[in-house]
Amino acid sequence: MRTWRYQRGDVPIGCLVGLVVLLAVVLVSIKVTPVILNVGELEKEVATLADRANRREYTDQRILRGILAEAERLDIPVTKKDVMINRTQHRIKVRVSFTYPMEFPFYTYVWNKEIYEDRPLF
Repeated sequence: MRTWRYQRGDVPIGCLVGLVVLLAVVLVSIKVTPVILNVGELEKEVATLADRANRREYTDQRILRGILAEAERLDIPVTKKDVMINRTQHRIKVRVSFTYPMEFPFYTYVWNKEIYEDRPLF
């Protein structure tokens, strides 16, 4: 006797698995996308401050204050001890190292991020 393959209530298992995977990807994307965008904004600000370091009014303290203010505005956990500014006669090196915990329903991922800029001084 032949069975009906597409009877009412028959759901292919592959469709359910695909739907669960799609749901998981969407939930992770919702949590991760704003964090990545904020870190990108901080990287852009660090690069801008490093580019301006050859001006007389941009001291190490002003660069540090600018980095900390931008990190606070973006809700990124950066403290004074996470920022290292090394200025020589010909170069400036700015390194920002921090960890950002991303909390998911069943897991907390700790993202270790380091921003490094090395610029010549004229």
